[in-house]
Parts: sequence; C-alpha cells; structure tokens
Amino acid sequence: MKLVDNRTEDHQVHLTAEAEPAEVEKALDEAYRRLVDKVEVPGFRKGKAPRDILERQIGEEALFNEAMESFLSQACVALVNDNNIPVYARPQVNIIQKEPLIFEAIIPQPPEVTLGDFSQVKMTPEPVEVKEEEVDRVVERLRKQFATWEIVDREAQMFDMTVIDITSEVDGRTFVNEVAANFQIIPDLPYPTHGFAEQIVGMKADEEKEFTITVADNHEDKSAAGKEAHFKVRLYEVREEKPAELSTAFAKTLSPDFEDMDAVRNTIREDLTAREKDRKRVAFEENVMDALVGISEIGFPPLLVDIEVDRMVQQYVARLRRSLRTDEELKSVLGMTNEEKLRQSYRPRAVQQIKRTLVLAKVSEEQKFAVSDEEINEQIEALSASAGEQKEERRRSLSSDEGKEGVRDWILTRKTINYLAEQAQAE
Repeated sequence: MKLVDNRTEDHQVHLTAEAEPAEVEKALDEAYRRLVDKVEVPGFRKGKAPRDILERQIGEEALFNEAMESFLSQACVALVNDNNIPVYARPQVNIIQKEPLIFEAIIPQPPEVTLGDFSQVKMTPEPVEVKEEEVDRVVERLRKQFATWEIVDREAQMFDMTVIDITSEVDGRTFVNEVAANFQIIPDLPYPTHGFAEQIVGMKADEEKEFTITVADNHEDKSAAGKEAHFKVRLYEVREEKPAELSTAFAKTLSPDFEDMDAVRNTIREDLTAREKDRKRVAFEENVMDALVGISEIGFPPLLVDIEVDRMVQQYVARLRRSLRTDEELKSVLGMTNEEKLRQSYRPRAVQQIKRTLVLAKVSEEQKFAVSDEEINEQIEALSASAGEQKEERRRSLSSDEGKEGVRDWILTRKTINYLAEQAQAE
C-alpha cells in the first residue's frame, strides 16, 4: 500500500493511500469465499460456484462492496499503526477511485480543551414554585379518569359518548360497519374518517341519519382514500361524562391511605414540587455547563459532530417507532422526512453537546475525580432494583464489562456536574 498524501487539518488527519492490485485481488477473493457459502447459485451446491459465476449472480458491485467492508477497515488500522497516529474516534474512510483503488481515511485526533476560569461562573437557581392552579388541573384529570357516563335525554354534543350502528359504502363496497358501537364524539377524529364525528353532533336517541363524506387522502384504507363514503347511522343513546365528586370516598378510591381530599392535594403538590425542582435543577446545570463552555477554548474534529448527529437521528427514529403502530407507518413518516434537513436541524445541538462533554471530561481530569468499584456496584444495585420484573436481567447487563464502564462514566459525569453546580451557586 502506498501513502499518497498525509495532512492534518482541524484536528483531523487526512491520509490518502493507493492499494496494490494484489491487495485488492486478495480482498475480492476473501469476499468471494465468504459469500459463496451464503448465496444460492442455480446449478451449483452452496460453496461450489466459481467466482465468475457468483459475481454474475450477485453483481460486480456487490462483490466489491463486500470486499471493501473488511479491507478498508484493516487498511485504515495499518495506516494508523504505521504512521503512529493517535485516534480519538472511529475513522471515516471514503473511496476516491476504484482502479487503481485510492481511498482517503479521515482520522479524528484528540480534542484540545483549555478551561476558562469557572470561578467566574456564578448563578442563582430559579425558585421552585407550584401554583394551586396546577394542583387543580391534576385533580380535574383524576376526576375525569374516574368519571361515569350517564344517559341523558338531549341532542348529542361534542365529547359525549354515544352508542351507534354504522353502515357505509365506498364505490358500492363495504367501508366501515359497526353494530352498537361505543363512539365518543371528539373533534376531527380520524375514525371512521375525518368529519364523521361532527355529523353525530345534534342527533338524539332513536334517530337515524344519512350523509356523505370524502375519505381523507391519508386514510389507512388506501383503496378508499380520497373517495366519497356514504354513511347510515342509527343512534341508540347519548351519555354525558360525569366527573367524580370531590369527596372523602373519592380520596379513598385513589388510595386507602388518603384520609380526605386535602391529603390528595398535598400529595399532588409534593409530587409537582419534586418534578419542578428536578426540572429547575437540570436547567441550572445546563446553564452552568454552557457558561463554562462559553469561556473555554475547545477544539475538536468535525467528524465528532457527524457521529453525534447520527446518534440523535437514531434516537429520533426509535421514538417514532415507539409512537407508531406498524413498520409501514414508520416507513411512511420517514419517507416524508427530508433527511438532510433533519440532520442539519440537529447539528447545533450536537455541537453544543460535544462541547459540554469535552468540558466535563477536562474538569473531571483536572479535579482528579475517580469512581470506586463500590460506587459502581451500589449504582448497579439501585438501577436493578428499579427494573421491577427485569431486575436480574438488568443486573446481568450492567455487571458486564461494558455495562460497568457505562455506569462508571455516568457516575463520573454526575460527580463533575454536581461539582460545577455547587461552585456556581451565587452566594
């Protein structure tokens, strides 16, 4: 392998190298041997197809990509070792030319951090205050949670619960059919389609109604999307929500330990106060870190930003997956997402997060903070205990070498943040 160029720019080493034809051929042959045992080739038993036949079956590009996946990483390691280059994060390797094979390896170098004088960082935490209106809102949610539905002799109104029969057709075929279905009238409800719920408003018991609605373009029934749906509805009863009465009995329903509604409100107030305290603490800590970042000199390889953006995008996709019902819905949402715009939107946050992390690491280093095995084990036990039925599984995971390292890093980070927060408290 021949080194063509070696330059350092912005905390990154850029190595350009040309591979010998024999090296590429060896990589292609190794890729063939890995694939020939996996790919079904008509007329040959697995593992017996000649390389040229396999290449025709899967395509020249596929064989080349398989070869490069292992060759480039090994070549990068060799270049780093041969040139004694320190590596801070996973290098990025790009193919510049295939014949002869020329590639560039971008190797992140260790960041450089010069801390500002954090004795200058002084702040006053925001006071924690919970207003009675906030307690009232929680109480009201509990009343609705334990509400009953009472039959009323009047026209259906928005948010009422109704019992209805639904028959409908689109293009002469059945669209939605329901018999004696409980249907709550909620504005712009997407089921059976947008606009249906509004048609039920004003109906009374034993009344029938026919109407036509254009099915929403994004309806899950693709064959009906954008078409006219003809509905027939028969309403049997209207039920009105009756929130629970504020009484000692209601308090006991929530918990036998509550003597009255005052005890309920006190518990709610304490919970809201704890949450608000935690929120204000996190905000204070972030403000302190950002202030220290602002007065420090921080240099780091730009490739770290791409790595952090990748992590943030993966978290975004994971959140989407949890909130959607099917993989098809996930693909649909991701298909409507401009990936480049999404990545650009995360970049400012990624840059700031990297700076925070580097500053915290530097403070920890200068203050010589350490984490003992005892602290790690105590934290593992605490995290395992909070896992409920998955307690043992969580303990096994955290007790692995990788798990312990993650716990160690978390404790060290917490020690450093706590230290900075204490130092920043304005007297």
